[in-house]
Amino acid sequence: MGLGLLIYSLIECLQTPRHRIRVMPKLAWIAVIVLLPIIGASLWLGFGRVRAPKKGAAASRRPRSPDDDPDFLRQVEIQRRQRQRAEEQRQREAEARRKERELQSRSDDEREKQLGEAADAAVAGDTAAPEAGQDEAAGGSSSNGRPVDEDAEGTRKKSSDDDDGPAPAPQS
Repeated sequence: MGLGLLIYSLIECLQTPRHRIRVMPKLAWIAVIVLLPIIGASLWLGFGRVRAPKKGAAASRRPRSPDDDPDFLRQVEIQRRQRQRAEEQRQREAEARRKERELQSRSDDEREKQLGEAADAAVAGDTAAPEAGQDEAAGGSSSNGRPVDEDAEGTRKKSSDDDDGPAPAPQS
């Protein structure tokens, strides 16, 4: 029986890969098994090799809860990063829309300002030198919106309601 134990232990030690041997290097175990036949073989079987997992042990190595499972944790991290990227994308798009509206309102304000200045210039130019036929074409009313009295020659008579100076410019 000692010879069978020696042969079994020696063959198993020789066939075991290096990463599965514990305590000493492979050559040291072979020397112990050969020089101390029964004690060396028993030591090899007890301490020298990593034991194969039992059927019940494989089940116990599985994660018992989701936070112990590396695959689950990896999926959670991937989902978190995807949500974070989507949120960053939404923020960038909102910022771009805000800037676009800001530029649009600036350009609208500039256009209104230019149109207001052009209207002011036109009003100032028209009241400074009115043309003779302008009142008739406008329906016979003065600059303040009241009817104008005309004599037989078609010249305008000044009423008490007419202004002496130019019309005030509209304020914007």
